[in-house]
Amino acid sequence: MKLTRQYFDVKDVVWGKELGYKDGVLTINKEQLLEQAKSYLKAVTNVDLEIIKPGEDVRIIHLLDTIQPMYKVEGQGQQYSGFFGQPDTVGEGITNLLRGISVMESAPLPWDDSASSGLLYPRDAIMDMSGPIAGFTPFSETINLVVLYELAEGKSSAEYDRDIRQIGLAIARELAQLTVGQEPDETEVFAINEVDPDLPNIVLVWKCQNQGVYSNTLLYGLPIDNLVPTLLHPNEMLDGCVVSGNYVWPAFKVPTYLHANHPIVLDLYRQHGKTLNFRGVILGRSHNPTNWHKERSANFCVKIARYLDADGLIMAWEGGGNAAVDGMLTIQAAERVGIKTSTITFEFGGKDGTEGILLVDDVPEADAVISGGSIEKTYVLPEVFKAVGGDFLRLNKEAGGYFPPATESITFDTTTHLYLSGNQSGHSKLFAESY
Repeated sequence: MKLTRQYFDVKDVVWGKELGYKDGVLTINKEQLLEQAKSYLKAVTNVDLEIIKPGEDVRIIHLLDTIQPMYKVEGQGQQYSGFFGQPDTVGEGITNLLRGISVMESAPLPWDDSASSGLLYPRDAIMDMSGPIAGFTPFSETINLVVLYELAEGKSSAEYDRDIRQIGLAIARELAQLTVGQEPDETEVFAINEVDPDLPNIVLVWKCQNQGVYSNTLLYGLPIDNLVPTLLHPNEMLDGCVVSGNYVWPAFKVPTYLHANHPIVLDLYRQHGKTLNFRGVILGRSHNPTNWHKERSANFCVKIARYLDADGLIMAWEGGGNAAVDGMLTIQAAERVGIKTSTITFEFGGKDGTEGILLVDDVPEADAVISGGSIEKTYVLPEVFKAVGGDFLRLNKEAGGYFPPATESITFDTTTHLYLSGNQSGHSKLFAESY
């Protein structure tokens, strides 16, 4: 497979009379753009848009998915294959991307028990565009078009989930389509066809959230709940074959934007042919229900890695405690057949990094662990001038709910509610080191 990505830099986004992209300026006519959403207004009664820019004194709340605007101009299928068309295999041809902008979804999803049980409900995700937590997410550095949803009463979680996703993807597609026929700011070609026999073969095992509606990942349009680990060409991910439906734990979620711009995938591509041979992505489900299922999944991953003649395996996963067991068992299975492994994970450790257990799970074979920082740190979010997405936060459902004003200062003793703060895709600026 050979994929050419054409990047079109967005230097500013402004409201205007006509939708357009010229000289780095994206002009948005709200009514014109929202026409793309009208056919999906079933569980959603109304949609609005806000433009938020880096450095603004703004807090975005009720955050759901974040999407990379892209549009496939040549080759089989379309961007985010499986949505708006047939589930054609993607990863070849030419795809245009708007760089420096994201499409964000914000909605106060109902707190009910129809989506999933126990702790698996849509928790409020918070992101600040400036201040002490801005660096937790790459989107404090992008211009963000926030899509605000008003929900109809009495619909199911699956209906809300479907319509929100379709609207967000449709808006992202329409924006990126504005680049067709224009000259890109940069072009990048992705292919792993050539292999240097003197370099080690490396695979990425990427295990994603799957525990039901609101805590889900979709591959070519369908949830991965019955998926055994499967081999993907990395170009498929770069073309959007993986779409997020995970709104449960804000710290750990991986939005669609980061699946399509996966930092580990992109870094392995940069090293391909120089220090390693990048042989592919093994996609699987994290949060398998029992240890038996987890061992089965781990063995499938390692079988594929051996088939690819892998010398090394990078284990990365989305999610918290349950998912860590899947990851550690995969590391153990790989090391036992002579495949060297490394992994990245958040850690606990309390306020000073030494309290209690640092990791949810570990195995003796996991001896090359990269820390993505601790989630057990206290952060004081300052008062902000403006909140986008709502007037009140929605916290602590388990205790009956707590609804402080969204613009006021608030203290959190963990980073659970802070968007992407414990994300394990490799995007974060957080780290820890031993002395």
